[in-house]
Amino acid sequence: MMAVDNKPNPATQAKKRWNASNYTQVKVSVRPEVAASFKAACIVAGVSMASELSRFMTEYAVILESKKYRKKVAVADYASTKKKRIKTVRGLIDKLENIRDAEEQAMENTPENFRGSDNFEAFEDRLSSMDEALGILEGLY
Repeated sequence: MMAVDNKPNPATQAKKRWNASNYTQVKVSVRPEVAASFKAACIVAGVSMASELSRFMTEYAVILESKKYRKKVAVADYASTKKKRIKTVRGLIDKLENIRDAEEQAMENTPENFRGSDNFEAFEDRLSSMDEALGILEGLY
């Protein structure tokens, strides 16, 4: 009978120390069928379950952080004070007026023989809609 060496392997101990200082374990409880299908999918893909979970957590955190930032920027830039909201609506009105003017100019430059066409009627419809939108925006503040 051969004697069993109970002395720990130095390489294994070094790896354990490195893992302990560079990683955190995350415990997840899921239904057995979810765990089994995830494990099988990782095997098929040739990746470890830990690397896929780590990748997911990283991507998810980035997505949430960018949404949080966009939400903060949107609130801070456009809606935090009445003065800023008025300024934003005024900017929309100016842009819409410029678009309306360009549309009107394009309509005026339409040759006479196209004045009764569907495209010309579309010009009139767009101008009417823009005038209505301008009236609504100007009535806000």
